[in-house]
Amino acid sequence: MPDRTKILIVEDDNAMAQMCAKLLRRRGHSVLIANSGLDAVAIVRFGGDVDLVISDFRMPQMDGLQLVGRLHEIDSTLPVILMTGFASDVRVEHATKFGISDCVIKPFDPDGLLTSIDKVLRTRQVPASGV
Repeated sequence: MPDRTKILIVEDDNAMAQMCAKLLRRRGHSVLIANSGLDAVAIVRFGGDVDLVISDFRMPQMDGLQLVGRLHEIDSTLPVILMTGFASDVRVEHATKFGISDCVIKPFDPDGLLTSIDKVLRTRQVPASGV
């Protein structure tokens, strides 16, 4: 059985973070929670081995796009799914320019989030040639 996927949830709303964590843990994932972009950067930089980041778009100090940029300075292949309550926050050009793996509009259907996660993780787990 493969190791559990480690997912970092970045959300300044504790109730939303806990709801997402509960959903993901029930699905068998290992979950870390950061309540700010700065905490998320520290976890990825020093805690390592995060397979996927799911982040709110609108947060104090550092928004989701800024977070994606900082995370990709550490690991350019780290997939990030952004969650937002505002469809206008993330446009196709943002995804292309900033390397966003997917975007989920809040409130979201739990199955929709799980489908997004599965899709993103399948894309990342394609084995490299020559390994």
